[in-house]
Amino acid sequence: MAAGGPPCLCLPALLPLSTLLLCMLLTGFHALSPPRFTKVPVDQIGVSGGVVSFVCQATGDPKPRVSWNKKGKKVNSQRIETIEFDEGAGAVLRIQPLRAPRDENIYECVAENSEGEVNVNAKLSIIREDLLPGGFPNIDMGPQLKVVERTRTATMLCAASGNPDPEITWFKDFLPIDPNASNGRIKQLRSGALQIENSEETDQGKYECVASNVEGVRYSSPANLYVRVRRVPPRFSIPPTSHEMMPGGSVNITCVAVGSPMPYVKWMLNSEDLTPEDEMPVGRNVLELNSVRESANYTCVAMSSLGIIEAVAQITVKSLPKPPGTPMVTETTATSVTITWDSGNPDPVSYYIIQYRAKSPDSKFETMDGITTTRYSIGGLYPNTEYEIRVSAFNTIGQGPPSEPVETRTGEQAPASPPRNIQARIISQNTMMVRWDEPEEPNGQIKGYRVYYTMDPSQPMSLWQIHNVQDSIITTIQSLVASETYTIRVLAFTSVGDGPFSDPIHVKVLQGVPGQPTKFQVGAVSDTSMELTWEPAFQKEGIISFELRYKEGSFGSQVTKTFGPTASYVVEGLRANTEYYFSLAAISNKGIGAFTNEISQKTLQAKPSAPPQDVKCSSSSSTSLLVSWRPPPVESQNGALAGYRVRYQVVGASVEGGSAGEPMEEPAVLPSDGKVLLQKLEKWTQYSVTLAAFTEIGPGPESEPLLCRTDEDVPGAPPRRVEVEVLNSTALKVMWRSLLPGRQHGQIRGYQVHYVRVENGESRGPPLIKDVMLADAQEMVIGGLQSDTTYSITVAAYTTKGDGARSKPKLVVTKGAVPGPPSLSVAQDSETSAVVCWDAPDVMIPGMGLQGYRLQFGRKDVSPLATLEFTPQERQYTVASVHRGATYLFKVQAKSRGGFGEEATAELQVPEHTPQGYPQIRETSNVTCCSVELSWSPPMLAERNGDITEYTLAYQETGLGDAPRELSLPASQSTYVLNSLKPNSAYDVKIRAHTSVGPGPYSPPIQYRTVAFETDVPKNFTVKWVTKTTVLLTWKFVERRFPFRCTIEYNRQKMDVDARLTKALVTSLRPNTTYEFRVTCQENTEGGPRHRVVARTTPPILVKKPKLDLYSEPDNILTMGFAPVETKDIKDFYVVAVPLKKGLGTARHLKNPDEMDLEELLRDITPKRRTRRQLSQADGKKPYITACFKQLPTSFTLGTEHRHSSCESKPLEPGQEYVFFLLAELNTTAGKMFAASPYTDLVVTPELEADPLPMETGGDGLIWVVGPVLAVVFIICIVIAILLYKNSKPDSRKRKESEPRTKCLLNNAEITPHHPTDPVEMRRINFQTTGMMSHPPIPIAELAEHTDLLKANDNLKLSQEYESIDPGQQFTWEHSNLEVNKPKNRYANVIAYDHSRVILAPIEGITGSDYINANYIDGYRKQNAYMATQGPLPETFGDFWRMVWEQRAATVVMMTRLEEKSRIKCDQYWPSRGTETYGMTQVTLLDTIELATFCVRTFSLHKVRNGSSEKREVRQFQFTAWPDHGVPEYPTPFLAFLRRVKTCNPPDAGPIIAHCSAGVGRTGCFIVIDAMLERIKHEKTVDIYGHVTLMRSQRNYMVQTEDQYSFNHDALLEAVACGNTEVAARSLFSYIQKLAQVETGEHVTGMELEFKRLANSKAHTSRFISANLPCNKFKNRLVNIMPYETTRVCLQPIRGLEGSDYINASFIDGYRQQKAYIATQGPLAETTEDFWRMMWENNSTIVVMLTKLREMGREKCHQYWPAERSARYQYFVVDPMAEYNMPQYILREFKVTDARDGQSRTVRQFQFTDWPEQGVPKSGEGFIDFIGQVHKTKEQFGQDGPISVHCSAGVGRSGVFTTLSIVLERMRYEGVVDIFQTVKMLRTQRPAMVQTEDEYQFCYQAGLEYLGSFDHYAT
Repeated sequence: MAAGGPPCLCLPALLPLSTLLLCMLLTGFHALSPPRFTKVPVDQIGVSGGVVSFVCQATGDPKPRVSWNKKGKKVNSQRIETIEFDEGAGAVLRIQPLRAPRDENIYECVAENSEGEVNVNAKLSIIREDLLPGGFPNIDMGPQLKVVERTRTATMLCAASGNPDPEITWFKDFLPIDPNASNGRIKQLRSGALQIENSEETDQGKYECVASNVEGVRYSSPANLYVRVRRVPPRFSIPPTSHEMMPGGSVNITCVAVGSPMPYVKWMLNSEDLTPEDEMPVGRNVLELNSVRESANYTCVAMSSLGIIEAVAQITVKSLPKPPGTPMVTETTATSVTITWDSGNPDPVSYYIIQYRAKSPDSKFETMDGITTTRYSIGGLYPNTEYEIRVSAFNTIGQGPPSEPVETRTGEQAPASPPRNIQARIISQNTMMVRWDEPEEPNGQIKGYRVYYTMDPSQPMSLWQIHNVQDSIITTIQSLVASETYTIRVLAFTSVGDGPFSDPIHVKVLQGVPGQPTKFQVGAVSDTSMELTWEPAFQKEGIISFELRYKEGSFGSQVTKTFGPTASYVVEGLRANTEYYFSLAAISNKGIGAFTNEISQKTLQAKPSAPPQDVKCSSSSSTSLLVSWRPPPVESQNGALAGYRVRYQVVGASVEGGSAGEPMEEPAVLPSDGKVLLQKLEKWTQYSVTLAAFTEIGPGPESEPLLCRTDEDVPGAPPRRVEVEVLNSTALKVMWRSLLPGRQHGQIRGYQVHYVRVENGESRGPPLIKDVMLADAQEMVIGGLQSDTTYSITVAAYTTKGDGARSKPKLVVTKGAVPGPPSLSVAQDSETSAVVCWDAPDVMIPGMGLQGYRLQFGRKDVSPLATLEFTPQERQYTVASVHRGATYLFKVQAKSRGGFGEEATAELQVPEHTPQGYPQIRETSNVTCCSVELSWSPPMLAERNGDITEYTLAYQETGLGDAPRELSLPASQSTYVLNSLKPNSAYDVKIRAHTSVGPGPYSPPIQYRTVAFETDVPKNFTVKWVTKTTVLLTWKFVERRFPFRCTIEYNRQKMDVDARLTKALVTSLRPNTTYEFRVTCQENTEGGPRHRVVARTTPPILVKKPKLDLYSEPDNILTMGFAPVETKDIKDFYVVAVPLKKGLGTARHLKNPDEMDLEELLRDITPKRRTRRQLSQADGKKPYITACFKQLPTSFTLGTEHRHSSCESKPLEPGQEYVFFLLAELNTTAGKMFAASPYTDLVVTPELEADPLPMETGGDGLIWVVGPVLAVVFIICIVIAILLYKNSKPDSRKRKESEPRTKCLLNNAEITPHHPTDPVEMRRINFQTTGMMSHPPIPIAELAEHTDLLKANDNLKLSQEYESIDPGQQFTWEHSNLEVNKPKNRYANVIAYDHSRVILAPIEGITGSDYINANYIDGYRKQNAYMATQGPLPETFGDFWRMVWEQRAATVVMMTRLEEKSRIKCDQYWPSRGTETYGMTQVTLLDTIELATFCVRTFSLHKVRNGSSEKREVRQFQFTAWPDHGVPEYPTPFLAFLRRVKTCNPPDAGPIIAHCSAGVGRTGCFIVIDAMLERIKHEKTVDIYGHVTLMRSQRNYMVQTEDQYSFNHDALLEAVACGNTEVAARSLFSYIQKLAQVETGEHVTGMELEFKRLANSKAHTSRFISANLPCNKFKNRLVNIMPYETTRVCLQPIRGLEGSDYINASFIDGYRQQKAYIATQGPLAETTEDFWRMMWENNSTIVVMLTKLREMGREKCHQYWPAERSARYQYFVVDPMAEYNMPQYILREFKVTDARDGQSRTVRQFQFTDWPEQGVPKSGEGFIDFIGQVHKTKEQFGQDGPISVHCSAGVGRSGVFTTLSIVLERMRYEGVVDIFQTVKMLRTQRPAMVQTEDEYQFCYQAGLEYLGSFDHYAT
């Protein structure tokens, strides 16, 4: 039988055939096999001096042995080595170095085993180095020595060349490496490099890279790889602990050891191993001991290759103590027993426990423990009672069994309580029966009773009569005096003595009179009532009533109450907290019985019923008030006073917009105190103070409000907006604005201006002071200064308390001396040009030095004048294109070092001529059946050629050929109505202008068609609203130009109205009266039908006028008082302010309030959201609503905010006359009903009190004045520049040096000249529309204010501005309308204007091939900077790419997704992968980078069929974050996108191509924002209005919606506010150094300023909707950190559970992916289930925890995971699987199962443990590693869901984690850093992300530390 087969005994003779077959099968199953080769060596060509290796391996059974032969002999040489592997079944033959020719041979590999032998040959050829063929492999870069830490990735580099390209393989320690055998751990990269992941110690060795091709093989030099292993000997991190335990108990002993390598851990008992060898765990071993009966020592052993350590745990088994001996009684008294006992225990006893009980069936043992002696007296026992007593011992284990009990009885004592239920009854005329019950505590055997009785209870007991009773509880007493009342008391006695007396009872010796009621007591008690209860004595006669007597206190007057038979009575009307005394007697028909003993009871306390008295207030300082008082009257205190509550609040205007006016409360004042000092108050502020006393029940009424003002102080701030204007060489004008009211801190008495000379930054001499003693002074002129000298000026305000802070110093330089006027002459040298000549001034101070001249000129009727500057040598200038008929003004000034001198002026009158141009007939006209109303504007200024004297209007009916009728119209007229025309006829109309010379040309005729006869009539007559005396009727009617008369009849009166007005106000009606209105309208000559409307006027309410009270205080406080009004039918109250025009004098000319336009009044209500500046911009001369109330208060302070008012209150203007009235809106079902009060008395607000915001108020109004002026300035400047440019062309070389520099003067300051090539400015010159004139460019310093103004009143001005945008010209689009081109337009109404369309190179023979729906759009200072086009259609893909190629565009901006709201917005015009051909352009996709908010694709373009090999690269930037509806909520992502586009667009590229769907809306936004950002760099102004107007003249609908127009403003505002904070990674260090420096003019660093800029944009509360719901508020850890509604994580709602979709968590975009993270707060106990629900529903499998559970003694996060065994959270079972303690973090793994369907996931939690409890980590390195590990795990386990990040509130450390994750990834891919914009973007998704400046700085620090370690993520 063959060796190796299973044993089988074959007995063919004995066994049946089947058994034999089975035996044979089993034997053959392990058949032996001869060797066969699995790796065969191949022939090799080596290089002399190099290396070759032949690899040979075989298999077989048994395993063969492989060897190498050369010429039939075993190889044996120092240079030839055989290295065996696979237990000898493989062998490598290595020859090194190669020697030719001796090593050239055939080598034989032999494999042999017991079954046979096989061999194979391989040939070796060797070539000398100098004879190598050209393609022989060469190692260009070989591996280098490398040291790597275990578990890190090691990469051994190799690069080789040759022809053909050589194949690279690797050897380690002379053996070939097979990467496939490593389960993917070892990879050979495409570059040839060998990558070893998760390196192990076995990877250490010598590595060679081998390059081979058909020409030969070459080896690299070997390089060692060292795997560094941290070697730490074992130590116990958790050593085993000793335990004491009960017999039979169980215990688990944990032993944890650490080290590197990690040690094995086992348990031993003596020398016996308790842990099996093959089950020995690593690191942690828990010994489980059950039913332990004996003490023992258990040893924990930890062992690794670096040593063995041991630790012992001692298990001590304890036993309970034995019972003590039976106790012995040594002494008894009536209340105590003394016992002794024997311990009965050899072992120590901790103490003894005595248990005793009275021997009765239901009594329980009482226990006394802690007794340490064996003798003890038990006290507090009952006398004469039998007790059972036992003792037990207690040791450290517990209480042992008790001893045998001992029984004993206590001694007797006199009774401790009196007899009970004493009753007495008269049984005859002089005999009474007395009965009682035994005492409750007899304390022994009762021997008898003594009955004491007397008629005079005031006598001492020794004088009472005594009646003794033996063995009975009833007795009779005789010989009593009839009709007298006796008092009876009873006592019991034992053999020891007498017990106490019973309470007295009374009995009247009169038969039939009731006995004394028993058990008379007090029941329920309140503060004003008491319940009394009793049991009536038994009475045969029957009780008919009771008499109750009571009194207040011991000495109060007695009150008697009689009431029917009852067992209880409630006494009411009592005073709180007062003691009352009661007694009761029963009455029968025979008379009144004896009264009970008096009982007393105090009523409960109540709230005080009066306020504190004599409240006084005095100002003790500018920030405190001393309030004093006396307590409420004693009778009103209603209890013991517990203290006083002091409330106070600011009265009048709010202070600095803070929370002034909110009531504040002082901490409770002690009842013994009669005064309190209110501190930390606002200075010089009036407060209202109230007091209330309180008992423990609650506070009483408040005292009347006491008004008290804090003291004055020095002003709390310097004057605002200090400006200094240099008037001349010796004088300055200083201007300022007054302090805000809240900072004045008193009555401003005046201002001091300090000025001092400054040289080289140092003051020279003491400062000079000028004082202006006027509170409202806002300017001062300082004279007598030195010329050309620097002065420092500061301003301070002062009160009676002293000077306030001084303003920041303003440095100014006085002017130098200036020259006199030059001599000037002007002459016309042609019809259209004039020459200006000038000479040097006559007056020149020696040494002054002439620096040049300034010429200002222009038409006298157009301002401002154009300005040019010239050198001193230039003395003349030719003005081209002068307008005929105009008067020109010329001014020349000479310039010296001190500035411009006096000006010389001259005028030039140009002769008139006939007009060159024609008037423009405006589009707006009104056409009726028989008339045309038209209007026109005069010819352009340049074409008028003189003053217009008249117009000729010519018109004729079209097509008749008659001569037109001509009408002469005066020059002042600009509209005319042509009457008596035929209906439904066409008329041609034209117009011309005349000067005194003659008429100009006619305008092109415009055709009008009159309409057919009107058939529309007024309809829908309704009552809009009524008042007490008026009714407003309204109706519907079409617009028409000629009157349509209607008559309203009512109450025998008639009223004619024009139907075009669509409303009529009927006045002088009576209140509360029903009126019927009949309306008749002309419809034709016969008249028409009547309309009937019924209305009832308002009842006569609000008949009293409100009262006014003006305090003489600096705050213009005006208080209005209202009479009480019945409010049940009133819906709203409005307080209406009516400013009177100056000079109106009285209110008698005013309309009755009922006759006001209430509709307009109510439409202008301002909700509480505008700033005070915006309020002040409202029309101050119109009546307006200043307060709105649901409930009318008793008074209201005008010009201030009232907390119950729902609308904004506008401040009153100083020096203005006002009247006011109250308006009420009533609840009605039909129409609206109003009632108005009469006007108040007229009041004038004080003149001196200036508006607290004078600058702001005026500034916004000023813009409408300055705006057009600025616009004209710009125009003139540019006209002149163009003229100069034209004039200079022929002689440009000569003139270049002397060319005048254009400057525009604006606000007396020189600004950068407007560039004459800017298309917007050119348009402002050539096509200035009315809109452009009234919307000049906005300085960026005013942009924020301007935007606020536009958005005020619900975007009112923005809407008006947007609607007014019109290029003012008509354009054609004939090419778009061609039939062949119509299919190329995505939208029928979005076309390409002919004049600006992009014209493609036509393709021969194809009509319309030059057309694409695209237009050139101008940028800033650049024509055709952009091309705006539609999203390409499939039929226009070829045209689109042709346009890209022909225009040499390098950038395509795509502002839409392919599909939005299930509609196709754009077709995909690029290949998804590889190459596609579109028309004649081949487009190849090279690269795609998808980021969170945009995507960048790179294409290669190649032109097919033109024979050229030119290729171009084009980038497409697709913005993916524009929402389906509206515009982005924040412009931050868009600005980041735009910056990326600008960075990547080459400077020499063609226009940027921008498209969305139609190519007008979002495309327009992109272009206008980009152009304006360019403009800001050069001009410090923006001209959104001008640029949109320009774009609309190049493509229709550009910036398609008002929202988009608003978004343009928001984006530019943010760009201006935030600046560019992007920095190249290589410059990060220097940028951080710059941020660390203190900014010039500031007191803080750049870092602090940058962080503060983040906080400028505060979220409005409307952004938190769900978070603020009452059902969700408790789920927020912090009240101020909540998720925005737009970005919050919505859970799936649970039916019937409100708020179940809410969790305080927000989605956060990553660098590449939207919603890459969830930032959430540390779960609360009540939100833990929601947390796991969120994880599951969002497929989030990684949690990052950045806090400990408790920090600084407070809970930061609830432990939301189970520690040891699985736990269920709502639907989810969470099972802990593993926990790994890393140096800086803990990694926990959980299996989470949905109990509803059994699905499971693994969730990993990373808890970072190195974040300090205060501040931030010292170094960012550990945190960067942590971030890398988290993201690496995310990539490794490949789940799609977001990473959930939390700290405590989910904004601070969580913000740092997400910021750095984004910043570091961007740094890696783009090489740029922008911490500011990253954090700003995060804060648009969750408030307060990166919460502190420390955290913000840490982000910069970590970014810097990361720069040197780019392999953190990659390796």
